[in-house]
Amino acid sequence: MIGVALFCAIALVKSLPILTRQYSPIVDTQRVSGIVEYVTMPQNPKVSIGRGFYFTYEVRLQDINAVVFVDGEVDTPHRIGSEVSLERQHHQNGTDTYRLLNG
Repeated sequence: MIGVALFCAIALVKSLPILTRQYSPIVDTQRVSGIVEYVTMPQNPKVSIGRGFYFTYEVRLQDINAVVFVDGEVDTPHRIGSEVSLERQHHQNGTDTYRLLNG
């Protein structure tokens, strides 16, 4: 009984950083552009149930020459080599996320 309790306590302590991770709010946004280098679509449509179909774009940013991955809806596909507009979202914890802008 004590062994089981000790095992559970250790598992809880190891998962504590994951459980206490808080949402980091967006503190700044910036419009950037990039070139589509690669496009993928989920192989298994059942994975997309409830979310709809989407493309995942590998985009090389023009300002810092870094590659980022961005999801986009199927109704507005972008070809490899095309220029796309993105919104860089800078979070309070110092990380950046990107959102594909339509149009």
